[in-house]
Order: sequence, then C-alpha cells, then structure tokens
Amino acid sequence: MIVYRIVNSHYKNDISGLGAKLKGARWNKPGSSMLYTAEHISLCALELLVHIGFNDIQKLYHILSIYVPDDVSIKKINTNKLKPSWIEDEDYTAFMGTEFINNNLNLVLQVPSAIIPEEHNYLINPNHRDFKKVKIKTSKPFIFDERLYTFK
Repeated sequence: MIVYRIVNSHYKNDISGLGAKLKGARWNKPGSSMLYTAEHISLCALELLVHIGFNDIQKLYHILSIYVPDDVSIKKINTNKLKPSWIEDEDYTAFMGTEFINNNLNLVLQVPSAIIPEEHNYLINPNHRDFKKVKIKTSKPFIFDERLYTFK
C-alpha cells in the first residue's frame, strides 16, 4: 500500500511521528508518536490546509509517498462505529488513537477523515515492531496551486 503525507520541506525525510508526539492531534494525545498519512494526495492537501491556513501555503512543502507492506496488520475504525459528534470531540478521537498506540497490536489504524468522512487517513504506529518495514518511496517538492492564494 502507498499512502501520502505533505510536510514542511525541513521534514522531508522524517517519518518518526515526533511532531504528533510533541503537540498531539486529532487521533493522539501529546506524548504518543503517530505518523499521519492519507490515502490520496488531495486529502493530504486538504488536511494540511485546515491546520495551517492559506497564509502558510507559500512555504516550501514536500509530498512523501510512503510504502507500507500489504501484509501488515491494520485496525479499521468505521464512521458508523463512532459516536455522532466524533468530528467535534477531539478528546474522544485522541483517546481512541492513543489507546491504539499504547496497545501496540497493529501497525496501522485506518480512520475516517474529519474533512471527508468517506475517505481515509492511515495512522502509523512508529513504536510497532513492523514500523521498520515502512519506507519513504518518493519525496518531491509540492507546490500549492496559486489560485488557492486568493482565499482568505
């Protein structure tokens, strides 16, 4: 499986999950490493835009395609198994993701995107024994389309 991640170019070789560990995010609490990826490049762009804002899209970014072996263990969370207010309740989702990391049973957690729930993000556990099989396949500059700069 190939998943994608858009990062500030300073982190184009980093798949450690350290940023999520330091700050926490939707699916993890601070202190738990987690590598956030998505099934589509376009979803990566949307996920980044909702967090950085349009003023930051002129910075230098890289798109990473990340190889995850097909034979690794994936836990799936379906939207119909989540409480109705899951998008608004980040404590709820952060608890679930942190439990996933702490249990350390699976390498990957497939979750619905809060932006487009019909699409998926793939959260990778850097502490799992199979993480050594996860590799950056490509890393290349990513430039947001200039037409996006007109939004404020």
